[in-house]
Amino acid sequence: MDRRSFGKEGDGTATAGGGFVGRGEQTRRLRRALRDGPALAVMRADAGTGVSRLLDEVLGEAEFAEWTHLRGTCRADAAPSPLAPVCEALATLPYRPGVLEQPLPPVTGVLALLVPELADRLPEPPAGAADPDVRCGLSPRAVAALLAALGDTVLVVEDVHRADPGTLALLHRLLDAMPPRLRLVVTEDAAPGQPVFGVGLPTRTRVEEIGVQPWTCEETEEFVRRWLHTHRLHRVAELHDLVVLVQQLTGGFPGAVEALLHAAEEGLAARQESGARAPVDIRAARSAGAATARDGGGTGTTRGGGPAAADSMLAAVREAGVPPRLRRDFALRHGRLDEDALRVADAAAVLDRAVPPPVLAEVADVAPERAEAAVDACVRHAVLRADGPHPAFRSPLDRRAALERIPGPRLARLSLRAARALHRGGEGPLPLTDLARLYGAAGRVRESLRCLVAAADRAATAGDYATATSLYTRAVTEDPRAEGRVRTAAKLARTAQLARAGAEVVAAVRRVLDEDAPPPRLRGDIRLQLSVVLRNQSGGALDSLNEVARAIPDLEASDPQTAARAMAVAAIPSIKGWPVDRHLHWLDRIEALTGHVIDPVARAAIAANRATALMLLGDDRAWAAAESLRGPAGDAMEAAHHTRGWTNLAHAATALGYDTRARAFLRRAADGLADTSSPYLEGLTQTAELVLAWHEGSWQGLHATADHTARLYGEIPDLTAEAMLVRGLTALHVLGDVPRARRDLVEAARITRYDTGVILTASAAATARVHLEAGRPGQACEAVEETLHRLERTGGWVWAGEVAPTAVEALHGSGQTARAQRLVADFAEGAEHRDAPAARAALTVCRALLAEADDRPEAAIGLLTEAETRWRELGRPFDAARAAETRGRCLLDRRGEAAADVIQDVVETYRELGARWDVARCQRLLRRHDIVTTHRRGRLGYGDQLSPREREVAHLVVQGRANRDIAESLVLSTRTVEHHVARIMRKLNVASRNDIALAGHGDT
Repeated sequence: MDRRSFGKEGDGTATAGGGFVGRGEQTRRLRRALRDGPALAVMRADAGTGVSRLLDEVLGEAEFAEWTHLRGTCRADAAPSPLAPVCEALATLPYRPGVLEQPLPPVTGVLALLVPELADRLPEPPAGAADPDVRCGLSPRAVAALLAALGDTVLVVEDVHRADPGTLALLHRLLDAMPPRLRLVVTEDAAPGQPVFGVGLPTRTRVEEIGVQPWTCEETEEFVRRWLHTHRLHRVAELHDLVVLVQQLTGGFPGAVEALLHAAEEGLAARQESGARAPVDIRAARSAGAATARDGGGTGTTRGGGPAAADSMLAAVREAGVPPRLRRDFALRHGRLDEDALRVADAAAVLDRAVPPPVLAEVADVAPERAEAAVDACVRHAVLRADGPHPAFRSPLDRRAALERIPGPRLARLSLRAARALHRGGEGPLPLTDLARLYGAAGRVRESLRCLVAAADRAATAGDYATATSLYTRAVTEDPRAEGRVRTAAKLARTAQLARAGAEVVAAVRRVLDEDAPPPRLRGDIRLQLSVVLRNQSGGALDSLNEVARAIPDLEASDPQTAARAMAVAAIPSIKGWPVDRHLHWLDRIEALTGHVIDPVARAAIAANRATALMLLGDDRAWAAAESLRGPAGDAMEAAHHTRGWTNLAHAATALGYDTRARAFLRRAADGLADTSSPYLEGLTQTAELVLAWHEGSWQGLHATADHTARLYGEIPDLTAEAMLVRGLTALHVLGDVPRARRDLVEAARITRYDTGVILTASAAATARVHLEAGRPGQACEAVEETLHRLERTGGWVWAGEVAPTAVEALHGSGQTARAQRLVADFAEGAEHRDAPAARAALTVCRALLAEADDRPEAAIGLLTEAETRWRELGRPFDAARAAETRGRCLLDRRGEAAADVIQDVVETYRELGARWDVARCQRLLRRHDIVTTHRRGRLGYGDQLSPREREVAHLVVQGRANRDIAESLVLSTRTVEHHVARIMRKLNVASRNDIALAGHGDT
């Protein structure tokens, strides 16, 4: 059998790197058609959909290994040779025992004149065969006789829609009298249900029609994952975005997907080799990779730059343009078009939207009576496709390739003609975005901007704030007139609050503020709106606060009501912002202006912000301020501000330790959300629920819920950060997955913008706990250092409860007891007179830790008992258990085994919570004191079976985790893990770690 790969360039499902993806139903149907005896299998697909690769996969299976495979392609030549694809197929007839060794009918000799490669294996040509007419008449009989003599045979004729008349006649003859051991497979570009070969088939022929479509997004994702793995680009931070972009650009055509990824990788490698700055800081990424390797996880840099290159793939795909291979493939298809079809292709490229044929004909300047034939030619040669009612390009990359072929002056003329044609189209609302693009390409800047702003206004009215923000940003950037930029920037700053606003949005608005001299009132309003964008999305707390501070003088002089709103924004504190005294200053200023605020919406906004600020500061006036939001709302905007206030109060109350009251605030927010629609407020409510569930110990399914929320709100940094914090905490304590937890905790701290005292403190504390348990107090100090600095700078000690106890342990453990004492003193002074029960409970733990460090165990035990009681009264079982664990540790140091009951009670609490990592830590604590607990019937023996601990280790080994990662996750020493792995391999009788999964322990 000829086992060559017959795939065509640009057609396969991408052999290099991604493997064979999808096509399960099609392969099953083709396999069945081949098994079931003489039949015709018709593979219908657009060029580049992967039919050739699909055939390779099926025909390469062992089931068909002894069959004879013959394959030929109908070329697009102007004057193809008669029977060219069949002759091409026969020329590949393999030399192997049993093939053409038996006597053949004399008529087969005529094929020696058509296929010289077979001349020495065929009978002499019959008399008269040299005459072309005689030869033409005998050839179909000769082919049929030869195929019948070959035994089990598959004849594949590709692109049969291009077949010459002689080939079509031969195929029809074969179908009319199919040799009993022949299977005929043809591929063609035709819609399902259309006649095969353009005409009907004999009714007695069994036909299996198999449609092959471009990849779905899921199939593209599978291929991209495999391709990245094969090319050792394992760590793509934005895989989902990468897959979506690849699918959009390629239309899911497999060959195009592979070509685009190769082009992106080559561009990335070229930038790295030339020393150019890549979209991701390569040095930082390599340092991160090295740190990961030191900690026992991951690998170093690999082909294409390793992790850094992987994280840059999204940008590299954006910048790749049309890959050379696809450009050549398109040029071949494009080159077969006649003049009218070329005009139609150019018009379609300029329009970039499916339009009715009359509009396409008008833009192409082709007479209507000739336009239909021109469109058919474009579809026939795979330049356009006709999936819907109107023709369009198969993918954006094909359209780009077509645009590259249009000279600039002609492109401008076609663009203006297209814009005018769309204006006269009259079908539905005007396509304003397309009109803006076309007028811009035609050099009509004013018309382009007018359409662009109108499109943005329409999107904002419809609630599509992401689109509106993008369009307003373009308008600000492209408008040559200062007054136009100012007007649009005001709309942009307001709309961007409700969308994902990147750095380009902030840059566009700031450029207007700095260069275009808006009137004071408008300048103040734009700065105020920009501060909210910076607060929630694109900047940071200081950026936001400084911007609103700059806005207030302009607003005070022109609009006192808006000035009061700006002061209320400036009053909300952040651990990343100003010292808290400055926020208190703005709260006092609000009191003086409140009487001047008449507008009910402004009053609601100010009331919500004031209550939030007071609650975050632990000011006991917050409760009365919260009650002021209970009043009836006059309209939807006023109600939305009340809802926002309840949601913010839930977050703030949780930070203080008032979880029950936070629940009540969330219930009020839920009532408000029932009457309004705000994705941001819905997300804010969901993240508040996550943090509350964590503190309440409601951990069942919490990791999955946090993961879903993080993905759902991935465009809003602070919502994502809070969800990632909870995901990281549950990964650590519930799953015991230390590497995953550390990644989430670090990322949550990195992306948070306006942290109100939860994310930085909790993530730093959890990361430090990992280092402490691993015996690395110095690294634990490093983990909390930045957060401690922020607390000292802002004076926001009311938020220190999450991190202070762990920081005290880390500082004492690294020999910095004096600093630990200063930290506790500052904490006590800063939290004094603040209504923050969580901070008071944490402060009690800190004092206990200092007493323990000062060798005053009785004082420490008493304080820890008090702290445990406080935490239980607050409804925080995990914090209470941690205080009890520390108390048990002190007791163990003094009273030995008799104190084990305390730790055992803590272990039971942790088990009820699902705190796997903490159970392991307590068990290790008992082992360090030589206390071993067993079942009453004695320790179980496992013989050749894996023990529960060995099953845990085996499960993590199968996941690819290094021994050091496993040790951190299970709170064991690395040496102990090494012993476990050795025993597992011995019990399973395997030679390497990789063989553990093969032994059936992949799902342990």
